[in-house]
Amino acid sequence: MIQGWSGDDYRRSLDLLVQVWQRWQPWLASPALIGVGSVCRRTLNHPTHGLYSVLAGLEGNLPAGARLHLFGVKGAALQQLRTYPWIASADSMAYDFSARQKALREGRSNTLAHRSGEMTRWMSAAVERMRPTAGDQHRLAF
Repeated sequence: MIQGWSGDDYRRSLDLLVQVWQRWQPWLASPALIGVGSVCRRTLNHPTHGLYSVLAGLEGNLPAGARLHLFGVKGAALQQLRTYPWIASADSMAYDFSARQKALREGRSNTLAHRSGEMTRWMSAAVERMRPTAGDQHRLAF
């Protein structure tokens, strides 16, 4: 797991992680999956600490064969992230925040059924955002 706030912080965290793994080679294989600690509650496009800035700092610097799991991704980022082959997965609790806010506005209980419905709605929208579209092929690895 790497952590930070700015792109430079995450890059330094990755460098430290790689140094530890290198001490144990050849007994310890390079990582297949690296977690990127909470990227929630940040704008996507900020030049130093936005999600895309963080990812730009990591791109091309991962150990061979390693991919990323992003913790706390905004749904709005999914359309862009689908074109990054070095991102394996992402998660989000945005649906749960939305469920709490909606229940509060409507003056009703935030039941498990309500939260489940919000999760289904959010995931359906996420699947649509992740579908390949014309132009995605420019990022394909050959």
